[in-house]
Amino acid sequence: MTVANQHIQRYNNGRDLFQSLLFNNPHRVIKYLVRNETGDLVDRADQNAPVRRLYETEASAEHSCLQTIQFVHHMLIPSGGRHVHELHIHPDAEELVVVTEGSGLATVAGEQYQVQAGDVIYIPPSAEHEVSNTGEVPLGVLFVNVPTGAGLKNLQQAQ
Repeated sequence: MTVANQHIQRYNNGRDLFQSLLFNNPHRVIKYLVRNETGDLVDRADQNAPVRRLYETEASAEHSCLQTIQFVHHMLIPSGGRHVHELHIHPDAEELVVVTEGSGLATVAGEQYQVQAGDVIYIPPSAEHEVSNTGEVPLGVLFVNVPTGAGLKNLQQAQ
């Protein structure tokens, strides 16, 4: 049995946020799109990053064991912080975000939702999204990202 907790592959531990890549799929098959200055969707991997990207981080061999899920990661977002630098889209994956502590605001497909510990946020494929902390204490979230559509076909081919 492989066990993971929030102290595995911990980075960006400081005033920005605390992230841990708990489990990863060795095949990166989903896209991560952001809007450029003209509003067009572009692959974030082709853009300079202001912060280290979890998506580009390698997990240890023991934790690169996922076969159907793209990644599972944990994050503590400080008060006033966001889980990403910008709104983004996964056109070929759906995502679940489990709020483990604190409260915040989830933006999904242009709609905003107040969230708190115990809530689970569903993000469908191609929905522009982000999670931010509107509370006074750290917002704990657990992300589970699963390929769908083209992402699932890419995963089947990669395996």
